[in-house]
Amino acid sequence: MQKTHLKIFLIFHYFLILTKIGNSQHIDTLAVTPFQVLGDTTGADVYAYGLPDAIANALSNIPEITVIERLRLSAVLQELKLYQAGLITEKNIPSLGEMLGAKLIIIGTVQKLGQEVRVNVRGVKAHSGEVIFGVQSEKRIEVFSDIFKLEDNLTQKIISQLGLKSSDENFSDEKSELNFSEKAFELYSKGLRYFDQGDYEKALKSIQKAAEIDENFNLTQKIRLKAQRAFEELERETKK
Repeated sequence: MQKTHLKIFLIFHYFLILTKIGNSQHIDTLAVTPFQVLGDTTGADVYAYGLPDAIANALSNIPEITVIERLRLSAVLQELKLYQAGLITEKNIPSLGEMLGAKLIIIGTVQKLGQEVRVNVRGVKAHSGEVIFGVQSEKRIEVFSDIFKLEDNLTQKIISQLGLKSSDENFSDEKSELNFSEKAFELYSKGLRYFDQGDYEKALKSIQKAAEIDENFNLTQKIRLKAQRAFEELERETKK
């Protein structure tokens, strides 16, 4: 059983290392980790995994920023046993940053009170664990698209804290994805949680289901193809 688990990690790590970040001093490399949901945990996966992933995808549209790929982040969280949202703190960020090759780690908490959702996000220097900025956003979530208005507001604040500028062109692809279904996003968010926990079979099934429900859901395509390749390689290895 342990050998199988090790094979799973090594196979995923093999595919993820292909996306290793360069060392250009002109590019800020960062990772957006799962958020901790405090209090009411209704829809926890959407806020703990889906929301930060949407922020990461939006930030990846900024030319000056290189965002660590989500599958690579999952593999490292597994290795460091930080696969549950809320376990990542300023104390263990240096180890996380070193393994990811990131200069900045973004962590956050989500607090819900009825329909009011408050998100606190902190930008932490990877090498030292020093918090260099904190931003907050509140939103009344009445319809599904309000989650992405919350994400957009947080993303803009993070970009501002980094001393960068954004334009509508940077977010055109992200905004076009607001038409996908709520169920697809819930399944996608759940799939990310399964990845972080090391349950790759459930993760792949959940993400594939999200893609089947809404084939226009572009976020699933970015992660599904690499996950499928890695999972197929895992099956070949276990049959040897």
